[in-house]
Amino acid sequence: MLKKSLTGIALWIPALMMLFALVSTAILLPWQANGESSIWVITGIAAGIILVLIMSIWGFTKLYQWKKGYFYLALGALIIVPRIIWIIWIPTHAVSDFYYYHVIASYVADNNSWTTLYDQGILFYAPYFTHILNFSKVLSTVYHIFGNSYLVGQLFNSVLTLAGTFLLFKVVKNWFPLGVAVGSSLIFALWPAYFMYSTLLATEPLFMFLFVLALFLYQQVEQHAPSFIWSLLLALTLIGLNMIRPLAVVILIAFVITSFLLRPKRKETLKRYTIVVLLFLVFLAGQSTINKLVYHIPTSNSTIGYNVFVGANEKSGGQWSEADSKTFWKLYNDNKTDASKADSALLQKGIERYQDMASNGKLTDHIITKMKNYSSESYGYDWNVYSDAPEIWYHSKIILAICNVFMYIILGLNVLAVVLALCLRKIADIYLFTLLQVGFTLSALLVEVQGRYHVPLIIGYSVIGAWGCWQLYRILVGKK
Repeated sequence: MLKKSLTGIALWIPALMMLFALVSTAILLPWQANGESSIWVITGIAAGIILVLIMSIWGFTKLYQWKKGYFYLALGALIIVPRIIWIIWIPTHAVSDFYYYHVIASYVADNNSWTTLYDQGILFYAPYFTHILNFSKVLSTVYHIFGNSYLVGQLFNSVLTLAGTFLLFKVVKNWFPLGVAVGSSLIFALWPAYFMYSTLLATEPLFMFLFVLALFLYQQVEQHAPSFIWSLLLALTLIGLNMIRPLAVVILIAFVITSFLLRPKRKETLKRYTIVVLLFLVFLAGQSTINKLVYHIPTSNSTIGYNVFVGANEKSGGQWSEADSKTFWKLYNDNKTDASKADSALLQKGIERYQDMASNGKLTDHIITKMKNYSSESYGYDWNVYSDAPEIWYHSKIILAICNVFMYIILGLNVLAVVLALCLRKIADIYLFTLLQVGFTLSALLVEVQGRYHVPLIIGYSVIGAWGCWQLYRILVGKK
């Protein structure tokens, strides 16, 4: 009895934490637009979004039931065609990290060695932020095959979004009814801010594809008898995901906890995940050696120090600042051959900042400010404008209103879903996704924050929101 009660508590805690996070996000979500939109405009946008979602989910569900081939064709067109039109209509240029992805990938595609690029100073800060090297290496292969062009990189990200959406549909359909699978796929595909952002040369489309692939492989590990092959594939996917964005630990922990709580045979679960955890830990321990074998240049093993240091900046709200950049460059230039020293020094400075805020009673205000910056839904618009797309600046009011209203609607659906899950005692259905949402949010609030960093939450928001709609529909039509 005690064991069952403890399990119930363990299931409820992430859901309650997510509910708190959803309400906090809705309250703190910055409304960024040039000028205030009237209540009638906002109401019209909200009604339009809800109508589009309802009609799309209904239409695509009927299409799947009629002919699966047409469903996939229509879903693919919904993802690819608008993105191609946007890329052609709103031409952009690679900036910031996107610029270095493109430049480095271009040089590597032209058969230049990593050592040559390092010696010539072309890699700039990439040896410290190794995700730049890793994504550039993937991108260089694409450039080598399809052409050395920024447009090719944009189309590559669009294809990754297409593949990720198809795979998301399959993953959700393995767990939930057809309506939930269609709804979550369409919410993900139509997400306005991410739609704009996914047309740029960002790393998130690759990360999101690997994230969904990890969910699929998690399903295979769970559904089959303990299998070395499936465990190995899951471990390798998490390793690849971590090389693009260091969030694999959060995902792996969520997988293991969910399996231990929901699967009755704990010993079997232990067998399933021992190989995954061991392989992942071996990779983390040997990351320095792997980097040397792949790139043959001095690289950093971790950027956690920089991220904590910047995230603890009270004045900048946990975001990049020129003063922090100067501190980083001084430490990095002094320790180029051993970047771990620079990272350790930055980590210590970040911890001291948090200690000072805690002793001065300012830590809570700082976390609230970071939550606002983390929740910002203007990242798609901002990065398009920053990437030399001034055309959309003239329509900023309506674009940002659509992004914000869409986000509020999905947040509302998620609140509804979590409340229904708790009331109907169905929290186990969405437990993994609530755990992931809480893990992503808590880990993000410790380090540097930007609006684009909450992109991983979109998967959970889409699935939980669609599940909530389905449960509400079943209640309204009287289905048990």
